[in-house]
Amino acid sequence: MAIASFGGWMFALLGVPLHWVLGPAAAILTAGRFLKGTLYWPISIRNAGLIPIGYTLGTSMTAETLMEMGRQLPAMLLATVLILLFSFLVSCLVARWTGIPLRSIVTGSIPGGLSQMLVLGEELDGVDATIVTFFQVMRLMGVVFLVPLIALGPFFSGGAGAGAGFGSGQEPDWSVGLVLLYLVVTVASAFIGRRIKLPTAYLLGPIIGTSALVIAGAPAPHLPALLLDVAQIAMGAYLGLMLKPARIAEKGRVMLAAVATGLALILFSMASAFVLTALHGVPYLTAFIALAPGGMDQMGILAQEATADLAIVTSYQMFRIFFILFVVPPALKKLFSARWFQRIERQPARHGGRSI
Repeated sequence: MAIASFGGWMFALLGVPLHWVLGPAAAILTAGRFLKGTLYWPISIRNAGLIPIGYTLGTSMTAETLMEMGRQLPAMLLATVLILLFSFLVSCLVARWTGIPLRSIVTGSIPGGLSQMLVLGEELDGVDATIVTFFQVMRLMGVVFLVPLIALGPFFSGGAGAGAGFGSGQEPDWSVGLVLLYLVVTVASAFIGRRIKLPTAYLLGPIIGTSALVIAGAPAPHLPALLLDVAQIAMGAYLGLMLKPARIAEKGRVMLAAVATGLALILFSMASAFVLTALHGVPYLTAFIALAPGGMDQMGILAQEATADLAIVTSYQMFRIFFILFVVPPALKKLFSARWFQRIERQPARHGGRSI
């Protein structure tokens, strides 16, 4: 906790965007490389931090937002399918270049929920779970560090919102009855979501529960900035522990391929955002964050920091999570059993690549 808080404080002094997430992640990652002991961060703390983040994202969901989501549903589907197809194409190129098994790269490159893709990688035949972990973690870390710098940089936003705290600029609207109501609903939604095996239950559960109350007409109190800062530290510290430097050193080729794949997905999202802006008039910054191949929790925090449209960002990210959760696993199983896919797998790698 001390290391994570110090990292967030240092990044805040340096004016780094999203400092309460990136600072702890960078500090824990660095400390894990040089300290002899074992750093520990219970996932329960990360889960508790997701609840207020989910609450904040849920407050942006109104009846008008739902109508807009329905209008943009074809665009959500198209954007999700296109990024999956692009991911498959990049995976084929990386497999030819490195010799890493194609099905492992395909599974590791899908921009879905990290935990869901790791479980899927363990269930699919012929997929190396270690490679899937490397690709998924490197993609997530690349998005966590690069997308905020791009989105909050002067080229796209002119620096607007880069120094704003999560939830700053809003006066608390405290009412004991409302606070208790939302507290009970958000916590209960998180545990119910976990019980029914909702993906990222501690985030999606509060989003759904809060959205239901907001749509029903219950005003949502603004959370104190300090609480949201602590929630971001909890998430940033967990992200920093996900990547093991010692394991990366042993698989440099896998790391390089994972970085290249993650960068390609980010660039594709930047290009796709122009299309979304042209079709629906969505501001480019909002479109870019909505289509970025990261987790909904990180992109939701970034959207708040960048003063982007929280509802649109949450809608696109949530749609992709559910699409990947329900459609991708059976689709991958059919894909891996297809003869044309197996012929591609058997093609020799270029530049002396060999299978791992």
